[in-house]
Amino acid sequence: MRNADLRHRLLRAAEQEIAACGPAKASLRAIARRVGVSHQATAHHFDDRAGLFTALAVEGFDLLLARTRAAVASAPVAGGQQVTAAGVAYVEFAARQPTMFDVMFRPELLHPDDPALAEARLAHRDLMLDLVRAAQATGWAASVPTEELVTIGWATVHGLAVLQRDAQLTAVPTQADVDPAKLLVVIGRALDALV
Repeated sequence: MRNADLRHRLLRAAEQEIAACGPAKASLRAIARRVGVSHQATAHHFDDRAGLFTALAVEGFDLLLARTRAAVASAPVAGGQQVTAAGVAYVEFAARQPTMFDVMFRPELLHPDDPALAEARLAHRDLMLDLVRAAQATGWAASVPTEELVTIGWATVHGLAVLQRDAQLTAVPTQADVDPAKLLVVIGRALDALV
């Protein structure tokens, strides 16, 4: 088995193990067992469990970035439509990759000072800054400082993603349409009206 193949298989096995028993109980031994290798084989690719989880988080941020770029590619800049498309991509990523999403935002599981992790996080934030700046240049929420708008937007979509993941959007009876894409459009309109 080639090294790249083993690394990829270990990452997929980590996702499966975390999904099966949660991140706190996912051990390197159990992950290696899923791949059919000794737990010492994981040390060739990852220093420790946090190293493996960090690599999974980096992969998650890279995948989120790619999906966000794809989502905004066909959306118009005006009216913050690209920003909304990016928010929808974020919520959809959380729904489709729940294990990866969970690990990405659990600093106690990771090596938070890992350079690849820092770079991957910043790449996504930089994209969001660019999208918001472009929308603001067309007049959308132009009076709100860009950094603040990105932070508020992130907090909103992250909260929406977690509420959807935990089935809280449907747990409480409501008359509102809880489709995340529609909610993000409504949030964008409300923001537009406020500024």
